[in-house]
Amino acid sequence: MRWYLRFRLSAADVRDLLAERGVDVSARTVLYWVQKFAPLLARAGRRAATRPGVRWQCDETYVRVGGKWAYLYRAIDEHGQVVDVVLRTQRDLASARAFFVLATYRRRTTPEEVITDKHPAYVRAIREEVPGAVHVPRGLHRAGGPDTKPIARSHVPTKDRLRSMRGLQSVRTGQRAIEGVELARAVRRGHVAAPSALLVGVAGHHAQARAAAATFTWLADGLRIAA
Repeated sequence: MRWYLRFRLSAADVRDLLAERGVDVSARTVLYWVQKFAPLLARAGRRAATRPGVRWQCDETYVRVGGKWAYLYRAIDEHGQVVDVVLRTQRDLASARAFFVLATYRRRTTPEEVITDKHPAYVRAIREEVPGAVHVPRGLHRAGGPDTKPIARSHVPTKDRLRSMRGLQSVRTGQRAIEGVELARAVRRGHVAAPSALLVGVAGHHAQARAAAATFTWLADGLRIAA
């Protein structure tokens, strides 16, 4: 699962890598594992994650779901950490409200300031769901705008990963897969990490890769204990 969530591999690629190591599963089994366990690992990752900051940038981007366009809502904090992602079929008030409800509940944090583009739905959604936050509507997508780059860059790794998945089949299953992808990214960036006593390795990128593998193992072990 970590290979599938972290790298630009298809389910068939993961199947072949496992076969080389003497583990025989089908590509469909790999996808089943993702649907079953990615949300559980993501939930455990949120509990272990660095606490988000209080200055959020929110935006949505297009992704292909079942042959149609859907909207992936995202927030990042002032440090670039992804607060949460929510996949929705519509770009409207209900979707904006659902995003803030889920993000504040799942991360146990309420922002003090929210920067968005000028989409009208955000005005009411922020007023109703995070009433204590200052809403700063700006032109996030203006070329060279001061708030364009962080949130725009945050969309890119996820969209790159989804291309090799050849699209998502539904919003429900897509949300599960994307949560796993975002977990792998948070682990790689150090926003989710196992206790330091478990992280051993050499310097540089090798240590980073080993720490990511150790963190996934630690999260999986926690799920086994809870079960």
